[in-house]
Amino acid sequence: MSRLHTLTGAVATLFAAASLGAQTPHVTAATPEQAGAYLLIVGSCHDCHTPNWVESGGKTSKDSLMTGRGVGFMGSWGVNYAKNLRVIVDRQGEEHWVKTLKTADDGDGHLPMPWHNTALMSDDDLRAMWKYIKSLGPAQGERIPRGVAPGKAAPGPYIDLKTVKPDTVKKP
Repeated sequence: MSRLHTLTGAVATLFAAASLGAQTPHVTAATPEQAGAYLLIVGSCHDCHTPNWVESGGKTSKDSLMTGRGVGFMGSWGVNYAKNLRVIVDRQGEEHWVKTLKTADDGDGHLPMPWHNTALMSDDDLRAMWKYIKSLGPAQGERIPRGVAPGKAAPGPYIDLKTVKPDTVKKP
């Protein structure tokens, strides 16, 4: 009888280990909002989506968090501006948020947004991000320009992310 108990225990342990291994890694915290706050910081989301985040070393007012930036990023994709995510969260539900970040906005997403990274995130983490942004309250901040296709005039200031080869740099 003890062999049966040992075998049953071993099988149960293997199934438990297998089910744990099948879980998608995700951040845990006391609340989903705390997990979301953490993810937005370590994922560098604030770098683009919070005005003056980088310049202030992350010391910005709560009112400015996730309100977008009026300075765009220009590359081969044209010029894109980091959206006011508080407006986005106010307009779309949690399910839509997860789908957008998993599918690069149904394939319409452009660089420099790291869609390839958000597609790998767990649904739990993406939901935690949504919940944290939602907890910040109603949207505030300046109106963010819409992105433009390559060759079109940018509607606002931008950072040029073009690659320049050293041999093409003009020397003084």
